[in-house]
Formats: sequence, structure tokens, C-alpha cells
Amino acid sequence: MDINKLKNNMLTEEYDKEYIDLCISYAYNLEKNGFPVIFDSTHLAMLIGIKVKELYSYYELAQSLYKKIIIPKKTGGNRILNAPCENLKYIQKWILDNILNNSESLDVSTGFVQGKSIVDNAKQHIGKECVINLDIKNFFPSIRYIQIYNIFRSFGYTRHLCMVFTGLCTYKNVLPQGAPTSPLLSNLVCKRLDTKLLDLANHIGASYTRYADDITFSGEKVITKYIKLIKRVIKEEYFQVNEKKVRVQFKHHRQMVTGLVVNTKLSVPKKTKRYLRQQIYYAKKYGVNNSLDRQEVSKSNYEGHLFGLAYFIKMVEPKNGVEFIEQLKQIDWES
Repeated sequence: MDINKLKNNMLTEEYDKEYIDLCISYAYNLEKNGFPVIFDSTHLAMLIGIKVKELYSYYELAQSLYKKIIIPKKTGGNRILNAPCENLKYIQKWILDNILNNSESLDVSTGFVQGKSIVDNAKQHIGKECVINLDIKNFFPSIRYIQIYNIFRSFGYTRHLCMVFTGLCTYKNVLPQGAPTSPLLSNLVCKRLDTKLLDLANHIGASYTRYADDITFSGEKVITKYIKLIKRVIKEEYFQVNEKKVRVQFKHHRQMVTGLVVNTKLSVPKKTKRYLRQQIYYAKKYGVNNSLDRQEVSKSNYEGHLFGLAYFIKMVEPKNGVEFIEQLKQIDWES
């Protein structure tokens, strides 16, 4: 936005000087912080490309515009996703692309960050005497309406716009797992948690990273004395530790961080590679359909599943991953 042009236009229209100064100060503050200048809901609707009545209808009806999706967890139980309808998702995507993507989280946050992956998260903990893993229980639903509202306020937007943004990005007053805005908003809410835990890690000579709800400390075995303090800090930030998933791993055992082995180098667990090698062998020997029947396995996207594993391995172990991909290409997937 050309703020000087805006000021001149307002002077020409003979707006009150105090009002002009207020608007220009507001605009400069947003621009300085790297966020788009948005004055009110009418302005927001125009930028999105919809009518203001339509914007308010999505804001008012947002709680009824989600579909519940249940996904079984590998470890048992179910993961519940609340996916927004396409039109609400479009508005959320606009907020993500034009506002949230201009914000910054700490470097220790490696989940939901463009250009970062579980590899960036795990490699910080290679070759350590002790690795401590903690998991935040019910991560997304633990993040409340007021926390999201405060994020938008910190950007510099008006109270009314912050209320609209928050209403469009929350479901039943919490952060929905399934909305495109939720991952980045969760990182922004966790910024204070990351700062506190990073300060603690520096104080005790440890490395610290967080990948979504997965928190990792690593260092000398003395860091185990601080587990209670780590839990207390997490609780102070209104999160709850899943006690069943707290793990302390010493170097004489296999040390895992976000699904990767970190004892001496970064590697994929042997079990994963053995499984993929076995599936390739069966598919080639018996044919894909017969192989699945023999194993009494039903996968709707079996080909995509195996290729996904191969590309995952390639990300960590390039040579092995390429070999698996080449072997998968040799399979007759119609057999």
C-alpha cells in the first residue's frame, strides 16, 4: 500500500487530522512489521475477493462448516481431524498466504516450517549421550481462542479484525487440526514455550528442538535431572505432557528422534527398510494383488504407500532410497 498516497487522499477529502494520523500510524506499524495493511472487515473482504456479507456469514457459521475425519493411529486409537469446507478453507488459505507466512517462529521449531523436515529436527541430536523425548497431549485442541486472538493482536491489527481472523481460524474455541492455518498458528503460540525451553537447554548444556507436539532434549546424562523442570515449563504454557510417551534414551540403546535413529548418524530404522524390502520381494514374486491376499492386507493406495516409504528413506539415506525407488519402478502394479 502507498501510505503517502493514502494520506494525501485523506487530506484532500478533508478528514479530521487526528483520524488521519491514527490511520497512517496504524498502516505504518503493520507495514513495518511486514504485514498487509487492512483497515476493517470491508477492506478484508475486498482483498480476499468476496463481499463483506459473505465474509461475515462464514465468520458467523464457521462452527458448522467443518467435517470430522477419523484417522487410525499406528500406535492405536484414532486421530480426529476437523476439515473446513472448501470456501472457508479458501479464506483460511488467504490468511495463511498473506498474513501468517509473514510471521516468524524460532529456529528450534522444525515442524510445519517451509524448507524444514524431521531430518532438520533429528540431526540436532546425533551422537549425544542422552536423548529425552516428550510429547504434548492433545496439542491442537490445547490451543485456545484467546491465544490465537493475541497472535493477531501482536501483529498490530484492530481488535475487531483480530476477532474476525480468530473466529475464521478456530473451531469450538480451539485450534482445529485440519485447517491450513492451524500448523503455523500453533508454532506462533509456542514461541514463548520454545524461548523458555531453549533458555533452559542452553543453561544445562543441552540441545533442544520441537517438531509440532514432539519435544526433544539431548546432551550429557545429567540433563535427566531437569525432566521435572521441563514438564513444569510446559505446564506453565498451558500444555500437558503425555506421560506415556516420555522416553529417556542413552547411547548404549537405540536413540530415536521423530522416527529417525540418531545414535552415531542419521538413519532410518532397520525395521522400516526391512518391511519395504520384503514388500518389494513379495510383489515381484507373487504379483501385487496375490501378495496382498497372502498377507491379508488391504491398502487402497498400496503403490503410493511403498513409494512414499522409499522417498522418505531417500530423504535420510539417499543411496538406499534411490535403490528402493528403482526396484519399485520395476514392479507391475496391475499384476
